Amino acid sequence: MAQSSVTPKVLRYRDAATYLGISHCRLRNLVSEGRGPASVTYGKRDRAFPIAALDAFIEQRTTSYQPVTPEPITVKRRPGRPRKTEQRNQKQMAHWTAVMMTLFMTYLLWAYGFLSIATDFMTN
Repeated sequence: MAQSSVTPKVLRYRDAATYLGISHCRLRNLVSEGRGPASVTYGKRDRAFPIAALDAFIEQRTTSYQPVTPEPITVKRRPGRPRKTEQRNQKQMAHWTAVMMTLFMTYLLWAYGFLSIATDFMTN
């Protein structure tokens, strides 16, 4: 037998699903939810999808897609002992606060000493 060179204008479920790149079960779910491509029914159970409708469905889905960025989830913790990183950060902050206070006090003593030497020099 020779194969016919006629190209179909409609595709059945499995062929339409393959054309769309999804499973036939997913296509059935989309159609039953009313979100699938336009279809043609032949009787009660037979359904076919025009290739033009499948192309329009693909075009509609690709142009209306906008990625959704989820909001960051903040988890409230119960009050209690801080985490290890929080303890480490508190220790580092306390250390650098002590270092800065020491430097500031050293500067004040140096400046006061310098000023007292300068005032003693000016008065004598």
